[in-house]
Amino acid sequence: MSSAEPGGADAPGDKPATFWQRVKSTVARTENELSFIKGLSIISIVGTLIAAYFQNLSAYQDKVTTQAKDDLAAATQAFTEASTILSTATTLQGQLFYAFVHAHKSGAVTDDKSLTSRTAAELYKPYEDAVAALRQDVNLLGRKMEIYLDWPSDPNHDPATAAIGTDPITTSLLGTVGFDCDDDMPSFAPGKTRITKSANGATLAVDWYSAKHHVFTIATCFDVTQKTWMEIVRKWASQSTLDSADVDKFFAPGGATGRSPSTAQLLQSRLDHEVIRLNAFMSRAMNEIDQIRVRYRPNGFFCSVPVVGGAISFLSRELGRTGRGWCTPIQTSAL
Repeated sequence: MSSAEPGGADAPGDKPATFWQRVKSTVARTENELSFIKGLSIISIVGTLIAAYFQNLSAYQDKVTTQAKDDLAAATQAFTEASTILSTATTLQGQLFYAFVHAHKSGAVTDDKSLTSRTAAELYKPYEDAVAALRQDVNLLGRKMEIYLDWPSDPNHDPATAAIGTDPITTSLLGTVGFDCDDDMPSFAPGKTRITKSANGATLAVDWYSAKHHVFTIATCFDVTQKTWMEIVRKWASQSTLDSADVDKFFAPGGATGRSPSTAQLLQSRLDHEVIRLNAFMSRAMNEIDQIRVRYRPNGFFCSVPVVGGAISFLSRELGRTGRGWCTPIQTSAL
């Protein structure tokens, strides 16, 4: 059997290789070399893509971690600020009322030297300051609830596509549509988390799953209570002159038969409702903070697998019709 020497030379004693045998040998060697180089190129490209994937994934996770800290910190701070302003105003309002009731029962309404009267006098200025702070800050507080709690806790909210001015709620509009501070109480029961009010040619939907809506309804009812029934209590606390007839009328049963609730009883019921509203707001706000924490919960193993993570996000986004997929806590670009 004959074989060609490397380079095409014939071994001694062998038949000289023909021209076509030399061409075939050269082509075979060239193809082997190109196949090796081609294999190296494919491996290099695949390796580069895998490295780029994990580099991008690491950068994405860093962004998620940073935004999670920022969102939770902002939500907690906004919740603390709103809770402090709302609870201070409602608590002081209740303290003044119950001090007035106690003074009436003990016959000390006209005694400025009594302990109850002096305590009420000390509460009067902080109460008026709390009323002014709530009126001044209610719109800002409502917007903060929307920006730092309602939006971040909503997985379907996408700032890139969200419309502007879709939520018209204000304290003024609540009054226009006849929001009832006694009957329109917050509820988280299925089918009762949203109410619609219509009056005077205006319509407003109140959503109890919105911390912003809780802030505006609490402020509205607080202001109505302040203007409607707290006047005589405020006069007493400021140690102004009171007409005993007005005091008796405040505590006397109402109606022609004398069986209707007195103004004092109506005010007490309203103050009880304020406590319920405040607790409902806190419950919803804390739930939204938890939803933000859940949104940034670490992804599972499959979300880190190339191609698989993207497929999971795509399918969950398409099937669930949400703005993001299971593997993308932060909305990413479409490309």
